[in-house]
Amino acid sequence: MATAFIGRQPIFNRKLRTQAYELLYRSDNSGKAGVEDDRAATASLLLDLLTEVGLEKIVGKHPAWINVPEAMLLEGRLGEVLPTQCALEILETVRPTPEVVEQVGRLKDLGYTIVLDDFAWTEAHKPLVALADVVKLDVLEHDDMALASHMERIHQLAPEAKLLAEKIEQRERFNDLQDMGFDYFQGYFFARPQVVRAERIPANQLAVMELIGRVNDPEVGLPELAEIIARDAALSVKTLRYVNSPAVGLRAQVESVQQALTLLGLDTIRHWVTVLSIAGMDFGDNSPELFLVMLTRARFCELVSKEAGLEKPGTYFTIGLLSAIDVLMNADMEKIIGELPLTDEVKAALIRHEGVGGDILRTAMALEQGLMNEIMFREVDGETLNRCWLEAMEWADEVNRVSEAG
Repeated sequence: MATAFIGRQPIFNRKLRTQAYELLYRSDNSGKAGVEDDRAATASLLLDLLTEVGLEKIVGKHPAWINVPEAMLLEGRLGEVLPTQCALEILETVRPTPEVVEQVGRLKDLGYTIVLDDFAWTEAHKPLVALADVVKLDVLEHDDMALASHMERIHQLAPEAKLLAEKIEQRERFNDLQDMGFDYFQGYFFARPQVVRAERIPANQLAVMELIGRVNDPEVGLPELAEIIARDAALSVKTLRYVNSPAVGLRAQVESVQQALTLLGLDTIRHWVTVLSIAGMDFGDNSPELFLVMLTRARFCELVSKEAGLEKPGTYFTIGLLSAIDVLMNADMEKIIGELPLTDEVKAALIRHEGVGGDILRTAMALEQGLMNEIMFREVDGETLNRCWLEAMEWADEVNRVSEAG
């Protein structure tokens, strides 16, 4: 029996801040949605969200965009079961009949955000465009001339509607679309390296990498690690704030770094100091969502390695956490990793995605994008992978809140 995965894809505003998340239903037997029936996919997603998982665990307080097929729209019950935190994406397969337009208008009156998905202009769609709060245009399907034509027509009918460019693969393309006047942006461009790399790592980032190197040096023991943390007052405060947060779940209040090391152990504190060090880096023009991606990968890789009975799950945490450090620093991965005291196994996983660590990392990246046919690690079943992924997303959100509070 195929396992259903719930994923999320960020939707960015013009400042690359996360505006919302589109929720995705995926089955592990396909690289696409894995279902032939759109209604079945939406029903499964809603059932899981409302009964098994909980909307807040997936998107926090962000709006959740959910695909709505025609049959479910015409049933007229969405307003009874969905909170208005959900935005309703009217699929491109929905016919703009009078009944559909009536239902969409009713849902808009109830306070739902109406999104037209994969939009292509036709005269018949005018009534839906007039109701839309957001219209999504596929930038792989249309050239710039066609995009500009669609944008003009949409704004003539719905001047207040926001325009979203989807399926953006490269950062340079995002810049072009921003110049064209799009309001929102969707795609995996934010987690991919830019074409032009920095020739030299800036001094402030180099200092952070040196700290990460010292913290992760296997020759550094507990007393030395406590001293490294204690020398940095801000790092000490952030470490204690994290240790006492719900993300760790300790019952007793921890008062000192030494106590934290004793309770949680050397490897765990190494991880959190590395996390907090990265959180304090200058993200430049990268989206803060990139940090969430790194955290989610780290926790997922660690959880999956434990489920598979692999030794040293902390190694896999490190692989996930550093997997996008090249994007963050806009530098070559091999050059960055060469500065750190990492094993050959970890380096191979990060640079070439090789070995068991590479397979688990590639699985995390596949789940991010809903590419089920690219899942490489099969030592645990699909249900376990899904559980680990959901737990990793929730954990990453909590850790991100702690780091932002600092």
